[in-house]
Formats: sequence, C-alpha cells, structure tokens
Amino acid sequence: MQLNEHAVRAYNKKAMSLLQLLTAEPAQATVTGHSTFRPDVHISGTFTDEDISDLKTSRRDREGNEVSKAFYHEGKTIELAGEGYQVLRRVAEGMRKAPDLRNAVSVTVLMDLIFDWIEARYKHATSLSMTEYVLHQASQKIREFEVWIPIAATLVQSQFEFGNMQIRTVTRAMLGEWEAEARQAHPEASSAHDVFFERWRKALLGLAAATIRLRAEPKRAYELASVEAERTLAVLRCLSFYSCFPFTVSNSVRLGEESTKHFKYIITHEGRIVFSSSGFKDTRYDEWRIDNADLELMKSYGMEKFSALLKERKPTSFQRDLLHALQLYGRSSTLRDPADKLTYIFAALEALLSVDRTQSLDDWIDRLVMFVDKAAAGRKDALRTTRTVFARRLSFVHTEHTKQDLETLEKFMLIAWTFFMNVVGNANTFKSRLDFIRAIDNKILSGGLA
Repeated sequence: MQLNEHAVRAYNKKAMSLLQLLTAEPAQATVTGHSTFRPDVHISGTFTDEDISDLKTSRRDREGNEVSKAFYHEGKTIELAGEGYQVLRRVAEGMRKAPDLRNAVSVTVLMDLIFDWIEARYKHATSLSMTEYVLHQASQKIREFEVWIPIAATLVQSQFEFGNMQIRTVTRAMLGEWEAEARQAHPEASSAHDVFFERWRKALLGLAAATIRLRAEPKRAYELASVEAERTLAVLRCLSFYSCFPFTVSNSVRLGEESTKHFKYIITHEGRIVFSSSGFKDTRYDEWRIDNADLELMKSYGMEKFSALLKERKPTSFQRDLLHALQLYGRSSTLRDPADKLTYIFAALEALLSVDRTQSLDDWIDRLVMFVDKAAAGRKDALRTTRTVFARRLSFVHTEHTKQDLETLEKFMLIAWTFFMNVVGNANTFKSRLDFIRAIDNKILSGGLA
C-alpha cells in the first residue's frame, strides 16, 4: 500500500502535532453526579486491573458520536479530545481516500491504528513514522474474505446470484466446522462454547445470507458488504409477493433490522412471579421461503434484469434514478402500517415519473398506467384506482379507512408492483429520466391511452 509522498509528509506532520495535544489526568472513576441510586442489574462479568491494563477508552456525545480516545499509562489517563480528536479523524479520512486504502481499510480502523501509533510514540515504543506504522499494521489485516450478511426470516432451497451477491444458506456443516475448530483450539472453554455456539445456531442455522468476496480488513469488508446487501435486498424484495398486500410485512432485511415487534411480561400474585410470557406482537411472523419453483417464477418476472441493474458499474442517469426508485419501493414492503407503505410507494413512483417536485399526481399518473395494461380499459381502471387511493390516503393516516379502502389499496399495490416489474425492462433504453418521461408522453399524445 502506498500514499502520495506529499501526503505522507503532511499526515506525519499532523500526527506528530497530536502528541502535543494529549492531556494527562489521574486514572480514576469520573463522578457524573450526586445520585446515590445504584440499580441492581445483571452483571455478565468482572474485570480486574490486569484485564484492563492495555485497555483503550473513548467518550461519546449525546448523539452517540465518539469525541475522544484515551489510553492508560503509569496510573494516568492519556486522552486526545477536542480539536486534537478532530484532526485525528481528518487525517484518517484523508488517508482513506488513497486508491490503495479506499476499499481496503475503514476510517474507524485507520483512526484506531493512528491512535495506537500515538500511544506507542508516547511510551517510546516505536521510532517509525505514523504512515509507516499504520500502513504496515493495516497491511497485516487485509485478506481475501467472503462476508456473509444473514437475511432475517428468509430461506432458500438453492443458491442463486442476484446483483453482485450470492444468496446462500447458512448450513449446519459450516457452523459445526466453526465450533469444532474453536473447541480444538480452546478445550478449556467447553461450557462457554456450549452457550456461545448454541446462541449462534439458534440465530443463523438455515437462514439465507447475502455473500460477497472482498479483499479488505474485516471491518471495511463488513462495511462494504453491508451496504451492498442493503441495496441488493431492497431490490430483491420488489420481486416478492409481500409487496402486493396491505397487511403483509417483509422481514427480508439484514438480520437484526427486522420490524417484528416482540413482547415479554411477567405476572405476580402476592409478591411472587406466577406467570410469564413472550412472543411476537400484533402481526403474523411470515418467512419468505424461496424454493426452486418460486425462483423460476421470479425469473419469469424479469429477475435477471433487476440483477443486471445492480451490477452496473457505471450506471446511466436513468439507471441511477431507477435504482433509487426501486430502493424506495423495496422499503415499502418492510413497513406494517398501510399509510407508511403508501408514502414509500408514492415516493418511488414520483421519483421516476415526475419531471420535478412541482408536478402533481395528475401530471404523472397517465405515465404510470402506460406500464400497467396494454388495453385502454385496463389503463382507465388503473387511473381510477390510483386517483381513489391518492384521494383517500389521509384516511389511512388517521386509521379511518374502510374495508373498501383496503380493497382499493390492494388493487393499487398490484398496479405499482406491475409498473416496476415492467419498467425495469427499459433500464438500458434511456439515458436520463427526462428522456424516459418524454418517450412516455409522446406515446400518450400519439393515442396511447385512447
């Protein structure tokens, strides 16, 4: 890995200046107030002074952003905060822009490594320059990895490619091999392994995962894979039947981000716990099981075209707008409330069919129905349905909707789904969204809606 020689000099100069911005205070517990309240909460483990001798700490602001880093030395807390911390971040962000580092090392890891160097220089443990130290340490972390992002509530019968990722199953064999290697390396931790691997088996076994091969250090590999999985799953959900019904919710998101609501409670009698319960609240917990027949059906919808769009390395302006609209539309299926679903569906349609933000529903609704039905009668019915749903949209916000409203909403959701299934076929036809809109308007003017 290399950096521009001028950048090297600048970064090393700034790094040396950070040594002058360190502050030293006696290592002791910080008093944050005068409250004597000591809640009795579960303690998972206890750490001794030996355990934390090499521990680094940090402070965060009210929004959760890290604002300082510190290490311990000779009974003191050595901290970099304020402007010094901001310089540290700017140096790391600048270094990450280098071609050799951009997709290989995260800003967080670079900040940690620079701070490791600061600690080492403070303790006279290294004579290397900051860039020499950081690039050497970073290079030791970079490897070829395959990152697996588990997909909540999703199972697949067969592996398939979608966009830049492979959709695969977390198998019993791979988890078993992981466990066997860990037990062989640390036979003394038998009981801890029982708990650890049981938890991972319960969470992952049988789930689908979006996987991708990357050359990077682990944290950067995860960052890149996580972003790619998010955009991939949003587009994949567009092909799901969950997108067509008002009260179904797709939980096919990165594991841990699913929208299922849980409950857990206890009941007491005369001061003793006599009953407990837990489970899912107010919704069915449906899995998306993609068997081979489902996969063939998705292919018949044009799955390959969606996949190809995700793979575009240099997308046109229209392809970028189309992907943005699909991301919004894919988000709608993960929401429980019909009003929220409507918000995202309309946002997705407007993003692709409106010339600008000043256009109203009437300006783009004719464009929508051109992709819904070839027959005039079908298009007119789609026009009526879309106008009705738009007019009644506040009834869903205020939960004043009727059974008929829900039936109309379901028809509209199928209209929107049909539009996106068909519009993807034009991904390579137009250079820009305006070209796309002009072509539809010309079709309408030539009698397309007659």
